Amino acid sequence: KKCVRQHSTYLISKGPALLHAILVAAPTDLSVWLIASRMNNLQSSPTNKKYENESCYWTSWPFWALLCSITSWFHGYALVRTYANSVETMCLLVGIALLGPELFGQSHSELGSNPQRCHRPQAKLAFVLGGLSVCMRFTSIAAWVPVGLIIAFRRGKGTSRDSTKLYNWRNTLHTLIGLCATYGFIGVILGCFIDRWFYGFWAIPSLGNIHFNVLLGHGSLYGTHPFLWYVYAGIPAICGIMLPFFLWDLAIIKEVASNGVRKPSTNITSPSVSKQDNQEESEYNNPRVALLGIVAPYIVLHSFSEHKEFRFLLPILPIICILAGHAMARLALIIGEANRGSVDSSDGRNYKSPLNSMIGDNTSPKLLLAVLILLNYPHLFYLGIIHQRGPIAVNQFLASTIDKKAREVSQSKKVENPQEYSIHFLMGCHSAPLYSHLHTPSAQVNAWYLDCSPNCRSNPEIVCESDSFSSDPLGFALSVYGSSGDDDCSKEDTKEPPSFLVVMQDDAVVIGNVLMDNLKMSRVASIRHTVKFLSWHRHNHDDIASYDQCISHERCHDVVTLFSLIDIHFDHMEVFYKSHPSL
Repeated sequence: KKCVRQHSTYLISKGPALLHAILVAAPTDLSVWLIASRMNNLQSSPTNKKYENESCYWTSWPFWALLCSITSWFHGYALVRTYANSVETMCLLVGIALLGPELFGQSHSELGSNPQRCHRPQAKLAFVLGGLSVCMRFTSIAAWVPVGLIIAFRRGKGTSRDSTKLYNWRNTLHTLIGLCATYGFIGVILGCFIDRWFYGFWAIPSLGNIHFNVLLGHGSLYGTHPFLWYVYAGIPAICGIMLPFFLWDLAIIKEVASNGVRKPSTNITSPSVSKQDNQEESEYNNPRVALLGIVAPYIVLHSFSEHKEFRFLLPILPIICILAGHAMARLALIIGEANRGSVDSSDGRNYKSPLNSMIGDNTSPKLLLAVLILLNYPHLFYLGIIHQRGPIAVNQFLASTIDKKAREVSQSKKVENPQEYSIHFLMGCHSAPLYSHLHTPSAQVNAWYLDCSPNCRSNPEIVCESDSFSSDPLGFALSVYGSSGDDDCSKEDTKEPPSFLVVMQDDAVVIGNVLMDNLKMSRVASIRHTVKFLSWHRHNHDDIASYDQCISHERCHDVVTLFSLIDIHFDHMEVFYKSHPSL
């Protein structure tokens, strides 16, 4: 609003997501393509060049890396959301793309006339982005410290492959201080100025993050997981179908690191390569090792935090897409060779295999693409459209209803000042977005929600309002809003009935009489929220004639029958309204 001078509900609620799609998600996908392209050029071999004049995009590493990124269910779910982790992901991937020559090893011409001392402008910009990322979330340092150490090690080792050359510690220190620390600090300072401009006061979010999560240890108040949770749950969940390909590429990298060269093989899981190909994939010139040097420390360092979430792994998911894309490109190449495959006959002549006669050369890679889509988009659709859709739908209903009522009042009474409306959310912690989705130009909205702040969570002597309501909804409602028989003195500590009140369906069954009888509110909407449970379809259900008869009955929930076999029971969010005489 401050920048574009616009004042619409849609722009305030959806604008940040659209901005993230353009400035965060798109650069991340582009960086995945650029990084994979550079690494593919570094590891180009006769095997890869064999089909370069044909329709080789089906066997192209950048092609499959980009497909992994744009078909990833977790990218679609989290990358466009206004998480600090999303911006952290973009900064890391753009930084790696800018640091290609330094991270993966390049020629003297790319590094400058004096590669041991000169730093390219792109490398400086990359660490400025790293400083911005650390300024937002101090945990970004788990990715940027390994990046700096890898570059410093390569600078100290030099571009020569001569093993007898002494390691240059001066170049290492010069890189760590002159490039990584200096320009990273500039990025932190730049982040502080940006926060000063937006907040209106000086702030360093990383310090608050460290104080809250590390010094006070309040991160554990929001849930804890075991040390290895990221390994056996986090990585498999966010990877999905990419996991086996990621593990396959790890096995290839391990083989290269342990043997120095890959042994030629005709196995389906290891395409045959020539001796020259093996030399191209030497441990020194394998850029995928550098990516693993970023992923592994990031996972280990984040595992020390008791509070773990899937979104904390978002910055390394594009890197996993690059590695999985490399394995998919290998598989596509194997399948392509099998489809083209010339089989030697007894008379020495070659003939096409029956497989190639039945299907085209690119059919099997297309099937792999179809698998990527079918195993990612259905649950992305479920999470984005069906699962817990209630809060957004409720706020859209409230915003449109308030805007309509405010316009009617202003036209009938010719009131210039915006009308005030109050909304109470009697739900659990962080159940619904607030003012960003309730912004209405024609009215002023005041929202109140149940307290579940760290102040009450960390104090065992205080019971959070959210916990009090969940344990006794009726008692909490009576204590907050009072009963019809209370005198004026006892009502001093109670709240005025709001214009709108939002509550979950099961709780509405319990406190519905209090809201309608005592507060004189009426139920105006019932909005589908999420899947409550599944059950086998039963043909003889007891019909519930009205909402008033719906008391602790499973048919209270909206039911959708799937294939006449399974009943999907949906939970709802109930909206109550009280008409104020002043309005």
